[in-house]
Amino acid sequence: MKPASARCIAVLMLSWLGPPGSAQAADGETPTWKYEKRDVRFDVQADGSTIAHYDLAYTVLAESAVNRLDEQVISYHERSGRLSEVVAYTRKADGKRIDVPATNVQVTSHSGVDGLPPAFSDSVDRRLIYPNLAVGDTVVLSYTLREDKPTFAGRYSLMWHFDDDVPTDSASLSVTAPADFGMRTQSYEVDAPQEQTLADGRRQWVWHYQRATPVDRRDESHLFSRAWHYRDMPMVMVSNFRDYADVAAAYEAEAARLAVPTPRVTALAREIVGDAATPRAKAEKLYAWVQKEISFAGNCLAGGDVVPRDTELVLNMKRGDCKDHATLLQALLTSVGVPSTQALINSGEMYELPELPCWQAFNHVINYLPDFDVHVDATSPRDPFGELPAQEHGKSVLHTRAPAQVARTATVLPSSNWSRMRNAIKVEDDGSMVVNSVFEVGGAMAHSMRHSFAQMRKAPDFERGERIFKQSFERSGYRGTGFYARMDDTGIVSDRFSFEVNYRIADYLDTGNPYGVKLDAYYPSPAPIADLAAFAVVEDYPHDFLCNGDHRTEELQMSFPPSVKLLAVPRDVELKQPDISYTAHYEQHGNELRVVRSVVDNSPGPICSREVVAQYRAIAAAIKKDMQVQAVYQPQ
Repeated sequence: MKPASARCIAVLMLSWLGPPGSAQAADGETPTWKYEKRDVRFDVQADGSTIAHYDLAYTVLAESAVNRLDEQVISYHERSGRLSEVVAYTRKADGKRIDVPATNVQVTSHSGVDGLPPAFSDSVDRRLIYPNLAVGDTVVLSYTLREDKPTFAGRYSLMWHFDDDVPTDSASLSVTAPADFGMRTQSYEVDAPQEQTLADGRRQWVWHYQRATPVDRRDESHLFSRAWHYRDMPMVMVSNFRDYADVAAAYEAEAARLAVPTPRVTALAREIVGDAATPRAKAEKLYAWVQKEISFAGNCLAGGDVVPRDTELVLNMKRGDCKDHATLLQALLTSVGVPSTQALINSGEMYELPELPCWQAFNHVINYLPDFDVHVDATSPRDPFGELPAQEHGKSVLHTRAPAQVARTATVLPSSNWSRMRNAIKVEDDGSMVVNSVFEVGGAMAHSMRHSFAQMRKAPDFERGERIFKQSFERSGYRGTGFYARMDDTGIVSDRFSFEVNYRIADYLDTGNPYGVKLDAYYPSPAPIADLAAFAVVEDYPHDFLCNGDHRTEELQMSFPPSVKLLAVPRDVELKQPDISYTAHYEQHGNELRVVRSVVDNSPGPICSREVVAQYRAIAAAIKKDMQVQAVYQPQ
């Protein structure tokens, strides 16, 4: 029933460089800085390369913004970009100008050794430290960046976002391109552009933007992660791609030649598949090998870096970015006769594609295997063949190999994402509690938990977790011992994971007085039902939001010693909404008590409409009330 974890906005691959932490401290709070000026010009050449000029000025409105604005970073790609005409200074409140001295400029490069190109990242950061910045001062920065190598030859697109949570005195975006370039534009929450034909036969579009008062989102519930649509943001899009098939063809032209199997790749593929008899079994082995053996490193789809690396380099280094993983896997699959294509996707929180085709709508590359109708992401260390990371479920995806097409990755059935916890609790005469707990999880929860335990077990002092249990009890003011009695293999990839713990907490309950016992265990479920009670207080949410259904069951069996008498247990609870239900069953047999609580959340995902909020609220209210109930005993 829990919506996806809260984040503000999708990763859009936006093409501007703002100040560190460019948003305000929190949406709608008193602004701590503002844009005095934010003017950017892009001159697109006939081959798709660009000359960009940035003219920026940020004014400090509060002391808390000084440390955010006194350091500016210009980032670009060394192999394709040339930085020039950098002007950086502080304009004091009284108008005095203080230039950033050369001693306050630091350049970080990822160049290769002895002049060779870098293996995985050619990014350069020019870091400028502004001296004596104070409230009322303005940070001024302008520079020109020439991208000599176009991302795609003869093609260009841009997605530009104006901040609506920052006061903006004046901002503009200018794009010029050859008149016959076939450029189209689209904008949301921004006035239509001024458009004209220039004397040199080029076409120009200029958008202006101002915002005196930032958008105030403080009253929107933090329990929900908004599902953003492009229409919700002040955005400008520019593109000469005819359609998304044109985007796919442009990427495939760069990537296809690198996915051709080399003799080394072919030999490796045969070695990996071994005696696997079926095409799917071969594909599964190849995916698992790339997933395990090739580490993630590099830029993925960023700032014009769209060409995969040679498979020889990736195999030699045993690392690569997303497109390197996808290209190597595609080459291995081809070697054993399994067809596949690379697929472009947004791994952030955007679940749609803009109407105007822009390659920046994608920031990640995965694979699609048409014979099995599955997408796979070999950069994920957790997910088995045929499953994707949670943030890639139900997303628009562009298959790049002909016939190129926009498709959608599979959504996940809520029933496949589940957790079960069984607690057997024995209360001793002195109030000590002896517990055996079995935890079982499936789906995305299993992938995440298996990965977490794999990392935890690498610690040299893990020792079945005895120290972890002891310190946990001490932090709560108890003496106790515990250990992991059993744990599934953490070295494999599977959509199921379970573990078992035994522990004893001394003097946990008072058996010398009448007592009300909260009906839960010391250690909660991996996905605690009690956590859902927070949604009991949510107001109506005005937007679509990210959600993921799941099924949760928690069982507790508690036995009390003969020295006390169990007097009363709570009543059963049952509440059903169209998509979500909650049940709690309480059963007493003498001095033994059994509790079974269950949440079945079949709400649609990965995006839920605002109407689902009322269901969440009703179910959460029942959970909140039920979590306060107690069993009551008294000494015999």
